[in-house]
Amino acid sequence: MKLSRRSSNNPHRRLPWIVAISISLVTSVGWLPLSTLWQRGYAQTFTGEEITNYATAVLAIERIRGRAYADISDLMTSKQLDVTRYDLRCLSANSLDLPRAVRSAVSYLLINYCNDAQQIVEETGLTVQLFNSITVNHQEDEALKEQIQLEIARIR
Repeated sequence: MKLSRRSSNNPHRRLPWIVAISISLVTSVGWLPLSTLWQRGYAQTFTGEEITNYATAVLAIERIRGRAYADISDLMTSKQLDVTRYDLRCLSANSLDLPRAVRSAVSYLLINYCNDAQQIVEETGLTVQLFNSITVNHQEDEALKEQIQLEIARIR
């Protein structure tokens, strides 16, 4: 099952269903995995290159996440809707439980964001699965979390 990018320019572009970046990604190292299918991980070690690539991807994704969130929030606020009350994940992009007045536009913005985020991950040399694994593991491994934070600070 794939999500289609809703665009008159490229209606056949598809997003693998495993991508589920939350539109509510938050601060420094508090983002969510791309896939909700990746459950709590087991301890793993990651190379320095993987951590650098991960930090690079996270910083790039955060930039586009901020724009997407602002656009969606503005759209929903204009219709007196609270953006925080809705499930805005890529897996739900084609079946958003939103009022009809904003459903199509929010879906378009969300799918474009998810496609772009997946592309960023892949361009940094990571797979979605590896990105998810690092995300899950950093939430449980303080040493890994610190490594990622230091790498993010170095890149900035």
